[in-house]
Amino acid sequence: MISSLAWLVFLSFFSGLSVNLILQCGLGMAGFAGFQERKLPLIKIGLGFVSVMLLWFFFSYIIPPMAMGFFGYMLLFPAPALVNAGLEYLLFVIILKRGVEREESGFFYDGLAGAALFVTLTLANSFMDAVALGFGFASGIALTLLILGEIRRRAAMEAVPRFLRGSPLTIVSMGLLSLVSGAVAVILFGALGG
Repeated sequence: MISSLAWLVFLSFFSGLSVNLILQCGLGMAGFAGFQERKLPLIKIGLGFVSVMLLWFFFSYIIPPMAMGFFGYMLLFPAPALVNAGLEYLLFVIILKRGVEREESGFFYDGLAGAALFVTLTLANSFMDAVALGFGFASGIALTLLILGEIRRRAAMEAVPRFLRGSPLTIVSMGLLSLVSGAVAVILFGALGG
């Protein structure tokens, strides 16, 4: 039997690696392929984490999706986009008194937060499990952005064929990254007892 701390560590690593599986399915591909900035959007990643945690609490304790049937699962994908947009509006427009630009809007509108919420609702049995999964998703996104930034930086310095420059190189490298992380995620999921 796995101890509680080891369970949380495995859960965190599993969710961080499974975010790449979600990217492999193409849900968050557009936002990541267009990422050009040098700095990480930590506020956006944090807002995605908060929106997934709020919706996990809402769907777990207030309105369980099983009680609503198929319609409950249909709400899992538009709800994170609405909550994330509301949190961005609250933070940037009301609190910080500046507008949210379209290029600045988070990566979580592409279905990434909906998939993270679905996995969190499926696997989390307690609040600590949900926090570990949410932290794993957020750190997986940050790690993916760091790796993509380094690939773009290296591609600018070294000779890369013209047809691979820009988004094609990003998509190919994300595919390779997803293959590696997918294999490790399956191993960790097996270690979790799933």
